[in-house]
Amino acid sequence: MKIIKANSNSPEVLRLCSRPAAQNSEIEKLVKEILADIKKRGLSAAIDYAKKYDGLAKSNLRISEAEVKKAAAKITPKLKAALKQAIENVKAFHQKQVEKSWSFKGKDGEVLGQKIRPLKRVGLYVPGGAGAYPSTLIMNAVPAIVAGVKELVVVSPVKGGLHSAIAFVLRELGIKEFYHIGGAQAVGFLTYVAGVDKIVGPGNVFAAFAKKEVFGTVDIDMIAGPSEIAILADSSANPEWVAADMLSQAEHGSGYEASVCVTDSMLFAKKLAASLDAQVKASPKREILEKSLGAYGRIFVAKSMKAGVEIVNRIAPEHLEIVAKNQDELEKLVENAGAIFVGNCSAESVGDYFAGPNHVLPTNGTARFASPLGVYDFIKRTSIIRYSKKALQRNGDNIAEIANSEGFYHHARAITIRNA
Repeated sequence: MKIIKANSNSPEVLRLCSRPAAQNSEIEKLVKEILADIKKRGLSAAIDYAKKYDGLAKSNLRISEAEVKKAAAKITPKLKAALKQAIENVKAFHQKQVEKSWSFKGKDGEVLGQKIRPLKRVGLYVPGGAGAYPSTLIMNAVPAIVAGVKELVVVSPVKGGLHSAIAFVLRELGIKEFYHIGGAQAVGFLTYVAGVDKIVGPGNVFAAFAKKEVFGTVDIDMIAGPSEIAILADSSANPEWVAADMLSQAEHGSGYEASVCVTDSMLFAKKLAASLDAQVKASPKREILEKSLGAYGRIFVAKSMKAGVEIVNRIAPEHLEIVAKNQDELEKLVENAGAIFVGNCSAESVGDYFAGPNHVLPTNGTARFASPLGVYDFIKRTSIIRYSKKALQRNGDNIAEIANSEGFYHHARAITIRNA
């Protein structure tokens, strides 16, 4: 593991900040072809691609409630209890985000306000090629349900059969529509066949390209890029724990994840590097970890912890852990992070699965301007204007003056004709 003395403008920090998202012109071309075909031929095209790429063995994408019920019955009691509690925690957190419609009355009797309404129909993409991810389903579905979305449509490649944990979460959340389809074809199905208003959830590179392509026809949550963890740690931190948390991000396996520690102690940096080496050697995922850490695993030694915060703000990490004597003070200085985990016991995994805040976070430095997935992503806001005659008479000249200054004669006329 490389130990580098650094500041926020150091070349290696800037290299981390410019990690590329996956680029592949051949994949992009194929995605566009798939989407165009589904747009033209509809459901039959989606079924063809699901058979070709997702292992669909029948001519019906929808997985019946009976199949879901049968799979859900196979869940272990221990996992069932853990998932139920996770759902409750995520619900409790997201209920704090609920917005209400509002209005106020002006001095001339005009009423102005904003109406808050949930989206009607939302598509949820759940990865299923390399494994089963019930936490992804929970994190994407719960805020939508809390927002009041009535129709949730779940798609997944379902490689190897429907997993009991996914089936259990579907039933626990009352989701009725579940389809065996993934990749770009799933995005095309949701957009052009299922008629959703928005698509959320991470997927493979095909799904990511497809989401980018259909944005504008439907809304999307984000284009997930290379993710990262940064850990701001002083000499009081436990190097073995910090190493374990860095590896929890490196194990994703794309080769572009960043696992970074920023410290003000060279002694701690050396202890951490030794612990990382030992844990990597003992890991069943050694090859994946070595590839990830070799590319974007770094230990930065800053002049001070405040200088370390400057490095963190430059990276704008998806996940930030702070483990230091003055961690509360340092947390206040952080401007850019998707989620902040404060203290020795706040491992990233706590947020990934259980605590309650959403684990769908801005990646690849987009925490500079983006936010975690939340209830606010599943609502739409409509402005309400009820102008009174008195208000129009009082303000008409000003409105017309601005309209005329922009060269819009008829905008102004629409006002003056009422005040004539």
